Amino acid sequence: MQQEPAPARSPGSQQDPALPHTPTMPPPESLSEDHQPSPSHCPTEQATEEEFQFLRCQGCKAEAKCPKLLPCLHTLCSGCLEAPGMQCPICQATQPPGADARALDNVFFESLQRRLSVYRQIVDAQAVCTRCKEPADFWCFECEQLLCAKCFEAHQWFLKHEARRLAELRSQSVREFLDGTRKSNNIFCSNPNHRTPTLTSIYCRGCSKPLCCSCALLDSGHSKLKCDISTEIKQRQDELDAMTQALQEQDRAFDAAQAQMSSAVSQLGRVRAETEELIRTRVRQVVAHVREQERELLEAVNERYRRDYEEIAGQLSRLDAVLQRIRMGGALVQRMKRYASDQEVLDMHGFLSEALGRLRQEEPQSLQAAVRTDSFDEFKVRLQDLISCITQGTDAAVPKRTSPEAASTRSDPSDVDLHP
Repeated sequence: MQQEPAPARSPGSQQDPALPHTPTMPPPESLSEDHQPSPSHCPTEQATEEEFQFLRCQGCKAEAKCPKLLPCLHTLCSGCLEAPGMQCPICQATQPPGADARALDNVFFESLQRRLSVYRQIVDAQAVCTRCKEPADFWCFECEQLLCAKCFEAHQWFLKHEARRLAELRSQSVREFLDGTRKSNNIFCSNPNHRTPTLTSIYCRGCSKPLCCSCALLDSGHSKLKCDISTEIKQRQDELDAMTQALQEQDRAFDAAQAQMSSAVSQLGRVRAETEELIRTRVRQVVAHVREQERELLEAVNERYRRDYEEIAGQLSRLDAVLQRIRMGGALVQRMKRYASDQEVLDMHGFLSEALGRLRQEEPQSLQAAVRTDSFDEFKVRLQDLISCITQGTDAAVPKRTSPEAASTRSDPSDVDLHP
């Protein structure tokens, strides 16, 4: 029987040559709506989902398909990344020019998503073998496959990889499982001409690639740049740790600036609220003052009207009495002319002549003398002064503010005298 080859790498996967190469895990079956975990594992599933929410797209909050890491360190799915615009939809950071500004395949998120999916299949009582689809009993850490008992025997006969029973793995927490799969990842030679993937522990710092022994010997130009790949990985981890520690100082500085800005925003809000309340109070004072002036002006106008009306009414009553006497005298004379006898005319002539003579001496007063057309002008002047005081700020007690600095010089706004 032919020996079973190690899992091959996906030819379509692109990786940064500066990063250690990891084999592409065969994508496990995704859980459909009809294939949910057993009820006994629902709390575990819920806790896992909550702990690994960071794997979701930070833009649409959905499960990130083909997650991409932006230069601003936000991770987006391919759908959000295809949105128009050169700004990050999360932090609005503009993507810097150059090749380094391109989004990087977030192989860490992608691998962690696959391992979490495998863990969900392992804890599922209906987990099936990757090869024959029979109920699975084992998990191979190196091939990263679920195996039934029959496939496991054939697998171990040829490869003798590290494998564990699913019953044992189901007793582990998700963190323990992820830690075991992280340590079991193998690194292969980056030479694409190998017919089968070749495990390696050598890293060439000149090529920035992992190399097998044969490729390392052929690369004589970088003989002094070869090192153990675990040493290179540790060095890179230490470098990232050092950069993270250096960023902590910057974090404190930005946190202090953010606190200061937040305090400034709060203070700005308080000043705005105080200013709004001051404006409402002062406007209410101005409105009350205007209404008081309105009341005083209306009362003064009514008083002037009452006084002038009484004077004119008296004159009108006299004119009306005289007019009635004139009309009565004329009517009496006309009736006597038509109906009175000669003796009656002789008897009444002296009296009527004297009465009509006194009536002819009456003269009506001049209209201009009776009514003063300018009697209300003083109220119009007072009204205009009030309007000028409010709309133009001409009142000396309420000077017009030409700048915020001038407005801030008054110590107590309540000292303003609103009366003209």
